[in-house]
Formats: sequence, C-alpha cells, structure tokens
Amino acid sequence: MAASREQEVRKILVLVNILALTTGLACVVAASLLTHQQVVATVLSLIGGAFVSAAVVTLAIGSLTVRETTEQVDSAVLRGMQDVLGPVRDPLFAAALSAYRYDCLLTPPPPGDAHPDYLYQCFRISYRIEKLPKAVSIACLSSNDDASLDRFTGPEFLLRWMIDDNLDPDDPGIFAIGTVRVDNRDLERRPPTHEAVAGGTARIDHFAVPHDAQVTVGHLVELSITARKYVGNDRRVRIQAQVFRHVTDAEYRITIDPAIRPTRLAVNASEISALGAAHGASVRATFPAPFNNLAGLVQLPFPLQPGSVMAFTIDRDVP
Repeated sequence: MAASREQEVRKILVLVNILALTTGLACVVAASLLTHQQVVATVLSLIGGAFVSAAVVTLAIGSLTVRETTEQVDSAVLRGMQDVLGPVRDPLFAAALSAYRYDCLLTPPPPGDAHPDYLYQCFRISYRIEKLPKAVSIACLSSNDDASLDRFTGPEFLLRWMIDDNLDPDDPGIFAIGTVRVDNRDLERRPPTHEAVAGGTARIDHFAVPHDAQVTVGHLVELSITARKYVGNDRRVRIQAQVFRHVTDAEYRITIDPAIRPTRLAVNASEISALGAAHGASVRATFPAPFNNLAGLVQLPFPLQPGSVMAFTIDRDVP
C-alpha cells in the first residue's frame, strides 16, 4: 500500500513539473512574439524562464534523489547484513569443508555375488579443511534407525554410513574402505571398534593423523568407499548424498553402468539449504543424448548448511 502511494505521488510530481515546463515554454514563446510590447515581453520572459528552470532542476534532482536514495538504502542494508552476519559466517567458513567433491559409480553385482539384490555403490569424497584432530574415524551402521547416526557426530568422523540391519558391517563385500588420505599420504589404520546401535551393530574404523598435519592448517582429505545399495526389482533407484557440516563450492557427480539399464536420470538439488544467496547452481545431465541417462552433475558454488541433500533418481528397465 505504501509503495503504491509513493508511486502515485511521484507520478503527480512528474506531471506537475511537466505542466510547469510547458507553461514556462509557452510564456517564453509568447514573449518572443510580443516584442513590440517591451514590458509585457520582459515579464513573460522572466516568468517563462523561471518556470522552465524550476521544472528542469526539479525533474533532474527528483530522478537523482530517487536513484541515490535507492542506492543508499541498498548499500545500508548490505552493510548492515554484513556487519551482523560477518561474525557468524567467519567461524562457519573457517570450519567448513571447501572444494567439496563427491564422485559416485553405480554398477550391478557380478554373477554369483552373495547379494544379487544389492548394487555396488562406489564413491570418492575429497575436500579441503583447515584443521584436523589427532585421529579420524569412519562409521558403518547396520541399522534401520536413522537416529543411531546422531551418536557419531563431531569433526573426527569423516563419514557415517548406514546399511540394512540384515547385513554385516564387517563383511568387505558389504562395506569396504579403500583409501583414507591427508595431503596425499595414506593414514595409518588402527583396529576397528564395535558398538551396539538400535537394531544392529556399528563398526568404527580409526585412522591416525600425522603430527605435522595436526599442527599446520589447510589440508586435503580424500577417501574412497565401496558400499551396497538395495534395489531388488525396483524400477526407480534413489541415490542421495547429505552433508553434516558446512560445505563450500560443492560438486556431485554420478556415473551409471549401462548394465543397470537406466531409462531416465533425474538430478535434484531442491533439498539444499544455502548459507546466503544461492546463485550460479548447475543441476543437469553430464552428457548429451543418448548418454544423458548415464551420468549426472550438481555444481553448487555457494556455501551449504548441514543437512543439505543432493539426490539422483534413476528409472530403469527391469526385465
């Protein structure tokens, strides 16, 4: 309501200024025609000049005032938001995972596999982080209770993974850790530990971080995992990746083995929570047809909040 009234007032002021300008021009023209009446011509010339000058100056100042006022308000709001959010964002960015990369390969099990209803989901995760603890861990939970994951939080956990409660987390055919590296060095693996969780068991693998990586800042973390994904005879498969810490400059890629017989690949980033303006996102198939069903890509060049989910949905031809 206030904005519409302001627009009406501005229109009225513009019309009044145009009328004043027109009147002034008319007076100037009349003065030039009445040169034989010197007094009248002089008066009309002065009045016309005053109207023209006032109208021109008012229009110019009015347009500048509106533009400058808008710029000043935008600038003040931006500075205010930066002053308020700056102290909050800086600590978050300091602990955020930057240059986050997630690459996934989905492939069917070979003939004779002990779990023919489960696809192989092989993925690699890499990112940069400022600081690392003395030891890091990867937890694999055999449970169907998502709340069990809450026990395995903190900066020491590089990954938390959940498998069906009828599967064994100690079986390398179900969950296998390939490499865990920091700054291009393989970490020393310590004996795993086990904990009881709702409906199953959790296996926690521990890795020692070198001393020099503990006392310096800025590190590249890489890990590769092979896990299993149940599909059975489902015609639709959903692969999702969720972040549990603040992440910046994230990129997610998936590649699908043609033996899965995909007919459609949908890439979805609608479940993300951005920290600030979400500009420049790219969500698409990686390759043009007829290979657009075999690979997908999500690029998010802005900060993400914990809990953000990226999802790939695959429709497949089941014989």
